[in-house]
Amino acid sequence: MIFKKMFLIFVFFPFACVYHTAKYLFGENRMNDFFYKKIVRISTKSLSSHIPTLQKDEEFSVFSSKMKETVSKIPFEKSEITIDEPDMVKFKVTACQFVEVAKLLGMSKLAKAFCDADIVYCQKYQPNIIFERKFTLEKGDPFCDHTYKKMN
Repeated sequence: MIFKKMFLIFVFFPFACVYHTAKYLFGENRMNDFFYKKIVRISTKSLSSHIPTLQKDEEFSVFSSKMKETVSKIPFEKSEITIDEPDMVKFKVTACQFVEVAKLLGMSKLAKAFCDADIVYCQKYQPNIIFERKFTLEKGDPFCDHTYKKMN
């Protein structure tokens, strides 16, 4: 896990430098708004190329199976399936390196953008899915819950 975190720090460090410089020059609130929108947009687009989409006539079990396979391969998270039912699958994420690295690099207020990208992604790319989340590591909860339900 330490290697993964070091990798993310290396990747995010230039971004953190730009963020902190811009924050100093243009103001923290203005830069938080600016970078928040960029992170959500980029993360949403990235999710759209990695997360399976439930097709209109597809069985939810097919989506659920693809989702479980995808989640098991995410290199910067630690997650487990907590509910696996015919019309719902729920994951519990107990470690998210994106949130940890954002906080470590002094970008705590931007950590929420990585979480919100999940919501925006589902609204934009998953018209047949209801996404719910009550807990996030970003808010200090002990885990994030990702619930995907088939829309009736």
